[in-house]
Amino acid sequence: MIWFVLAGAVALIALYLYSLFVRGEIRQLVRALRWVVGGGLVAGAALLGLRGQMLLASFMAAGGLGVLMRGRLGPIDFGAGMSSPNNVSSVSSAYLDMKLEHETGSVYGTVRAGHFAGRALADLSAEECWAFYDEVGDDPDSLALFKSWLDANRAGWRDYFASEFGMETGDEEAEASHTAPGVSGLEEAYEVLGLEPGAGAAAIKAAHRKLMKKVHPDTGGSAFLAAKINQAKDLLLKETASRKP
Repeated sequence: MIWFVLAGAVALIALYLYSLFVRGEIRQLVRALRWVVGGGLVAGAALLGLRGQMLLASFMAAGGLGVLMRGRLGPIDFGAGMSSPNNVSSVSSAYLDMKLEHETGSVYGTVRAGHFAGRALADLSAEECWAFYDEVGDDPDSLALFKSWLDANRAGWRDYFASEFGMETGDEEAEASHTAPGVSGLEEAYEVLGLEPGAGAAAIKAAHRKLMKKVHPDTGGSAFLAAKINQAKDLLLKETASRKP
């Protein structure tokens, strides 16, 4: 009976890790692996200790504690080298939740409303991408975010949509001139820059510089995301200045 319980637990953990991978939540995946590997080694050490194999148990326990406490197992990094703040920026619209990895510049998205609600953008086929593009056409913010994702993950999508579905491609100039709505408040501003509440001016400016290198329109990035990042920086710097005596 106990083996069925263990097999079920392993299956649930594997499904959870796979869901993190599919959603592109790499940081959460690495952290989860840290607990799974570290906890597994410690549990294995305890089992070996009960069987009297103390030498092997001590090695396994040392490795497990190293993973849990320091995030490392020899050369393998389980998140110890990841920066804590300034890691992921989050931007949302009526149809989308988007994340930008600071370290890699990768853009991930999950559909939050509509026909494809709950789906990761990476899982959508070309035809489904077009259907979603058509669906969000009435929401400029969602459309701008989706274009940002397409630019980062589906090179040549404009030409493909034009040839396969008859989409007019002369919208780049209109997109570049699109102005993102103001950041709704401090909470959203911190999420956009990937900072913890209470971050100082130096951290705000550093996060802004790092992100703008990834998304600036002059380097092929998104005008929409760049505007959001600029607005978040301005709001947080103003709030930081108001905290000074």
